[in-house]
Amino acid sequence: MLELADLDAFYGNSRTLQGINLTVASGEFLSVLGRNGVGKTTLMRSILGLMDRITGRLVLDGTDISALRTHQRAKAGIAYVPQGRGVLPRFTVRENLTLGTFAAKSPNGIEEWVIELFPMLRDFLNRHGGNLSGGQQQQLAIARALLAQPKVMLLDEPTEGIQPNIVEQIEDVITRLNRERGITVILVEQNVAFARRASHRFALLEKGRVVARGAIAELTDELVQRHMAV
Repeated sequence: MLELADLDAFYGNSRTLQGINLTVASGEFLSVLGRNGVGKTTLMRSILGLMDRITGRLVLDGTDISALRTHQRAKAGIAYVPQGRGVLPRFTVRENLTLGTFAAKSPNGIEEWVIELFPMLRDFLNRHGGNLSGGQQQQLAIARALLAQPKVMLLDEPTEGIQPNIVEQIEDVITRLNRERGITVILVEQNVAFARRASHRFALLEKGRVVARGAIAELTDELVQRHMAV
């Protein structure tokens, strides 16, 4: 279980998240929704400890991890697939994948089941990450995160800018990781239809605050219109 209690986050002296209280049960799929610029990415960065300053408490499986550094939170079981993917362009696919294993508690190298999720990776192991398409880079970024053996996986708009023929595959893999592998998923997403299909619960952000939350069945068209329409 991941618990955020009275979480505030800052860029310099500017407070960008205010009083965030969220609980994500083990094995749950939570979608974080809202317009651009309301704090969704900041929330993900806060969970992994990438902000200038954070106040409040962050608890993972009963252990307060608020004081841990980013690499320690990764070791504790939190993996992050950032917006923009974060693939190292001059590293090969194999080298990018190997980076993920450094955060694993029991490193097993590049595990076969991860490659099987994205078979194209096997053919491109020696290709530089910068030479992959956007969709291929996203598959690589997800696979790299999985090799850290996470309990919780943070995904920031994983299908943004991806060619349509790969979007469905990525959405299917994310859902399977949650349903079949029991990985807790926190997803930032603009695609409401995917959020409704895949999620157990949702949280809507507005101006750095949670303004609505609940079971995914409670994500009404009226809420979407009020908090997501441009």
